[in-house]
Amino acid sequence: MDDFSTASTLYCPLAATDQLCYIHIPKTAGSTLTAIADAQFDVRQIAPGPYQLPALDPAAQGRSPTELRQLLTRYRFIRGHFSHNLIRQFLTRPVYITVLRDPVDRVISLYEFFRRAAQRGTAETPEYEVLMRAAAEHDLLGFVLHPDPIVQQRTSNFQTRQLAIWEGDEAARSAGDSPKDYLVNCLQSACASVDRFAWVGLMEQFQASVQLLNYRFGWYPAAEYQNLRVVTHRSRREGLSPAVIEAIAQHNALDQALYDHAKARFAAQYQQMLEALHQHENLQDASNPAAVQAALQQHYARHYTATHPPEQFPEVSRKRFVYDFRQPLSGEGWHRRNGRFNGISPQDATRWSGPGPVSVLDLPLIGPLAGKADVRLTLEIEQAIREAIPSESTPDLLDSLELTVNQHPVPLQWQTRQTGGGMLTATIPAIALHSPQPFARFTFRLSHTLPLNINYPASEDDRLVGFALRRLTLESVRRWWIWA
Repeated sequence: MDDFSTASTLYCPLAATDQLCYIHIPKTAGSTLTAIADAQFDVRQIAPGPYQLPALDPAAQGRSPTELRQLLTRYRFIRGHFSHNLIRQFLTRPVYITVLRDPVDRVISLYEFFRRAAQRGTAETPEYEVLMRAAAEHDLLGFVLHPDPIVQQRTSNFQTRQLAIWEGDEAARSAGDSPKDYLVNCLQSACASVDRFAWVGLMEQFQASVQLLNYRFGWYPAAEYQNLRVVTHRSRREGLSPAVIEAIAQHNALDQALYDHAKARFAAQYQQMLEALHQHENLQDASNPAAVQAALQQHYARHYTATHPPEQFPEVSRKRFVYDFRQPLSGEGWHRRNGRFNGISPQDATRWSGPGPVSVLDLPLIGPLAGKADVRLTLEIEQAIREAIPSESTPDLLDSLELTVNQHPVPLQWQTRQTGGGMLTATIPAIALHSPQPFARFTFRLSHTLPLNINYPASEDDRLVGFALRRLTLESVRRWWIWA
């Protein structure tokens, strides 16, 4: 489905053949959004942009655009720094999402990003090298007014150009139109893209945007999420002169018009969501964040079976259920997957718990979880964070780990233990799996979490973490024929 402008209902889950495509516009909370969306898919179904695909999939090496298009049909989520005009040529059944940002704040953030990159002295691409040099050698106004076309493209109406579509080469298209007609056509096309996309979030209303995204596709509505790569929460305009702000605004008039258009659409859709939650989930007070969150949880639970079909969990039989973090994650309190391309690494399926002490995982009531027998649980913990200077008087963090299944306490026991990790087992009584919900909710709780680099002093990674879970195995304790 590639046009959501005529969708009869705001709730519109992805079909098995849909290709969700996230157009990541730089400096719009993309790392955070990527982690949220990545969790909804098996890691083996996620791909970067078509020209980055060879680094992940050897079969893409040396392929033509037509062949890359065919290869991408095996992936259900494609995300990266590419334009709508580029990626549309490679997808067969796209469902587009993106996030927009106030254009003045986005350009200020972009400048600060490349100034920091210049101080580190590492350029990912030749284009980055140009931008880093321009940011290092000029103040913000000089950066915005820089004559280099690479810098101009990034600082002038970049969001509009990323969403607009056209036939043929953009340079030839712009040369064939008058400047005014070109700008009008570009804006009209970008606004039309916003109207067709399944979801367009706003960085300035990110929490509400994620609520709408979760409602739209029936995803788990996490109450909290980790803000990745957020340098500061202060106002980007603090200390800037009105003249500088006005200069940025003039260079981004199209982006401002596009952003205003997206804001109006978002406000209408968010209100539509609240009305639907009132009608179907008995939401009484839309001004109460906790009430909205509870209603979103009910919406998610009511549609869980449809949005989490058994085929999402291939390693399930009548007696055994193996879950690892290569598979989709329905829950919260887990960091993004480890691995290249921000977690696209089928070889590494580990996730750290965190940033808070509580982590939730919902699993469907299939196989051993069907509630017909007690279930033996095995947790394979790769490692756990440790106090900087552990001592006999300092308890191991894993000793504080508690588990409940559908709110039933489940005592954990060590089967094997090694420094920082090991294997825990437990028996889940069948009664704990009898639930009005179509899933079993596993809730892990630690006493606290700690910065990851407390154990790795050379690392800049200061995420608050608890334990790194590799695999969870569930096996029926009794013979199934007894319960047939």
